[in-house]
Amino acid sequence: MSSEEIIDPTVQHDASVRRVLLHMVLPFVLIIMTVGAIAWVGINSYRTTSEGVSVLTRELMEATQQYIGQEVGDYIAPSAAGNLIAGGMIEHAPPLVSDKVFYSYGSVMLQKIPQLQSFYLADDQGNFTLITRSPDKGVQDRERLVVGADGKKSFHHSLFNEAGQKLREFETPAGEYDPRTRPWYKNTEKKDSIQWTQPYLFPSDKQFVMTSSLRFKRDDGHEMVFATNISLNELSAFLDKIKIGKTGSAMIVDANGRVIAGRNLMQHAEAAGWDPNKMVLDPKTYPIFALGYDHYRVRGFGPKHVEWDGKTYIAMASALPRYSQGWILLIVAPENDFGSFAHQSSRQSLQFAGIVTVFSLTLGALYIRQLRRTEAGNRRLAVQQSQLAQESGALQQVAIAPNLFDPSAEPLAITEQLAQVTGARRASLWRFLHDGAAMVCDDTYDRTQNTHSGGFEMGREELGKFFDAIEEGTPFSVSNAATDERTTRFERLVMREVGTHALAVYPVHGPHGALGMLALEEPVMLPHLLYFVELMASIAGTRFAAQSAVEAQQTTSVENTALAPVQAFGAPKSDNLLMHAEEMAAVTGASIYPSVAVLVVSFADPVVEGNKETATLIALINQLATQVQTVAQEEQLFAVEVAGHRMICMAGCTTEPDPTALFRLANAALKMRETFMGALAAADLEPVFTMGMDYGPAFGGAVGQSPTVFNLWGQTVSLAELMAESAIDPGTIQVTERVYANLRDRYLFRSRGAFFVPHLGLGRAYTLAARR
Repeated sequence: MSSEEIIDPTVQHDASVRRVLLHMVLPFVLIIMTVGAIAWVGINSYRTTSEGVSVLTRELMEATQQYIGQEVGDYIAPSAAGNLIAGGMIEHAPPLVSDKVFYSYGSVMLQKIPQLQSFYLADDQGNFTLITRSPDKGVQDRERLVVGADGKKSFHHSLFNEAGQKLREFETPAGEYDPRTRPWYKNTEKKDSIQWTQPYLFPSDKQFVMTSSLRFKRDDGHEMVFATNISLNELSAFLDKIKIGKTGSAMIVDANGRVIAGRNLMQHAEAAGWDPNKMVLDPKTYPIFALGYDHYRVRGFGPKHVEWDGKTYIAMASALPRYSQGWILLIVAPENDFGSFAHQSSRQSLQFAGIVTVFSLTLGALYIRQLRRTEAGNRRLAVQQSQLAQESGALQQVAIAPNLFDPSAEPLAITEQLAQVTGARRASLWRFLHDGAAMVCDDTYDRTQNTHSGGFEMGREELGKFFDAIEEGTPFSVSNAATDERTTRFERLVMREVGTHALAVYPVHGPHGALGMLALEEPVMLPHLLYFVELMASIAGTRFAAQSAVEAQQTTSVENTALAPVQAFGAPKSDNLLMHAEEMAAVTGASIYPSVAVLVVSFADPVVEGNKETATLIALINQLATQVQTVAQEEQLFAVEVAGHRMICMAGCTTEPDPTALFRLANAALKMRETFMGALAAADLEPVFTMGMDYGPAFGGAVGQSPTVFNLWGQTVSLAELMAESAIDPGTIQVTERVYANLRDRYLFRSRGAFFVPHLGLGRAYTLAARR
């Protein structure tokens, strides 16, 4: 580590600490203390006001309750008290004038008291008289139940105006009507006090009414019942008119929770099917009243606080005066309806406090702002200096990297420094092959795992739009490579395995167009980093130019070899083994090998015309064979066998399992593919080979005499050959699922789908791309 990178963690920046305390902490503390004092005064004032509002609200609610109770008593009193008065008048009147007394009393009461609906008079002999309001305004209907000579009952109607003048008479059928069977008559049996019926719908005009009735005995000994109908609609209209706060309301219910009167009575009755027994407090329709009624059933009469939908309400339950048959008055109102003036006063106090606070904050903010601008300028300057030092250090690391422009050496320094400076997850360097038909990865650096990989190849056929975008020569970036049509396949083949999304692409330019690209996955591309990346791209371009020069020299060497005269060969001096290990000399018979790795390389049959092309092809094949021998010796393979257009490489041919055989053969396969690609590209030829691998048991041994030849048989060899023959894309290494299962932690693969093998069934194939 260089000396400028060493820091002393014990160094204390006393001046900086004092500056921060003086310039920022002290003004901030003073502002907080000022705001806290104002807030404390405001909170105490608000708390005192709130307590006073609560007391005042209860007093207002109690006063409203008393007022409504008195009004309801006055509303019901004419019906109850009227029964006593009318009963006393009729009780002592002669029978011949009792009807006249009844009609006179009822007519006056209907004119003077609007909530009274009608009056009934019946005796124990079934006689019945009625006076009620007619649908026509100012007209009263006097009815009498009469029995004709044929025994049929009918109602005789006499219509009178308010002056007592008869307007007309008519009769309507009464059917089997008998007043003695009606609830208002029956509930007075053996009782001498006023009785009330349940609410019911008045047929004539859909008025909800209740009937109060009183039984008495006339002087002639007959019992009579006088009944008064009182309208609940008028009581509901009265409750609607009462103003309780701003949005409060009242409702009357009986001891069973049935609604007697209140807001929207007719809508409630219609929803209940006009059945009074079903008109109960529904929590969905009247949630606040239902809560207040529940509190009353648990805690009795009095005010209660209830919560609903984030708001506080005051619910008060109280008993109504006598004659009301145990009715309960419920009053609900939002608590803030009575405390709006207090809230307004609190808001004004808070506004004044806010003005003082704003002035204090403004002065403090202006002071701190100027200090922050100075500090921000110093930080930006320090950041720029740090960035310049980082970029300079990165360039220095690249410059001192050994063999930077040697094509045979891996460009580790370029990708490492790109990832470190740009903050990218991965940085990779790609080079075009075969006149742009394919692109090979020289190196990929994963910053999170601190690992390098490379050597895998992609063709234009599968990444056509991505290749076209690179060849345009303009850098581009996408936030989600999976959704951009230019990069979607690159994301699927390269990025998806590590879970990266953002991609920045910088073409590497040469004298005749793009030579490749720099790819950054998940970079933090600040504007000033563009110059550094372009500089790295220029260095990569110089390296690619050197690679092109080496490939051109290889092409010249191949052509010179092809022009040399062909020598005559004598008797064969070798068998079909390009290479074999020293252990092969000990093989004398057949053996079973439990863990053999087999690689089959299949070349397309060449088409030549003439001696010159034949000599050129043989020279190229000789070059490839020599390079294969070198790779096989480096990776310590067991044998390499040539059979026509096929080449079989073996590792792990031992009676004891060799755990490294598969890894050595995989490394050899990647090296051979890169060697074949470079040699064929130098000879201006397309990749005309495919490779297949399998791993498993096999059997083999030495066959023949003078010389003996080693051969290998078994399902592993057959599957490796099947992988090579069924590979679709030239230059690919297709492997079986057994190879994938053993190598997936160290190598990169792409799935190729399922395949069918006779006598074995379905299996899956994969393409070996590169080392991790």
